[in-house]
Amino acid sequence: MAEFDQSPPSHPVPSHPVPPRAGFARGLSGAAVLVALALASAAAPLMADGAAIQRLDADPVAAALLDGRGSLSFALLAAVLGGALGIGWALLAGLLGKLSGARAERRTIAAAHRLTGLPLALLVPLAGGLAGGLVGEVGPLAVVTALTAAPAVAALAHAELSALLRAEFLTAARAAGLSEGEVLRRHLIPNAARPLLAAGALALPRVLAAESAASLLGLGLPPSLGSWGASVGLAARLGDPVAFVPPALLLALALWAACAIADAAVAGSRRP
Repeated sequence: MAEFDQSPPSHPVPSHPVPPRAGFARGLSGAAVLVALALASAAAPLMADGAAIQRLDADPVAAALLDGRGSLSFALLAAVLGGALGIGWALLAGLLGKLSGARAERRTIAAAHRLTGLPLALLVPLAGGLAGGLVGEVGPLAVVTALTAAPAVAALAHAELSALLRAEFLTAARAAGLSEGEVLRRHLIPNAARPLLAAGALALPRVLAAESAASLLGLGLPPSLGSWGASVGLAARLGDPVAFVPPALLLALALWAACAIADAAVAGSRRP
């Protein structure tokens, strides 16, 4: 994995890294905002006194919070899928490197780097348009959305694993006479958990943005689930600023929070 130890192009390492405390505080703030949005969305039905909220005459804040249940739950599902796919991609590249040589590893992870630079979010509305009636099925839409985030996760996970495999403590452990199995169990797996989770965190803002863009065009989540993107698109088409502001603001807050969490996780994984 030595040939691809750099970060993916979409997340370059800054020349002046953010201080660890500042990065942690930003990530903690993002987590707090995201938890607050989730709790408020879960409690949204109470604002309607148990009645079903009708989109055309609803309290716009309550309607936006109800939409948050669909957007946030779908984003979590797609992010878990995208993170798992990306980490599996990186592990597959490393396995191919062991079995078939460095050339196979380079080609496998190079594909992830190339795909990271493409506008993969366009696949979600494209799939929605091609699927027609199947767009209402959450499972296929979640898989397509997860695939848009997997290459970035794979590129970062591979870079982090490459750096870990060159770490001095692994060399020292082998020099001390530990077997490869012991090195894997006692050193490699525990130390790989944090960078892999950090790489997986990159999926959350990507899938949330991709789903919101698709729903804004009417090609995302079904109306029964609700989506901030769909509400923003509907309010824009109707020219209703009162209905536009709450979902747009909540979506912006959620995207900022997801990006803050991802950035803090990546910065934390690089901490010595």
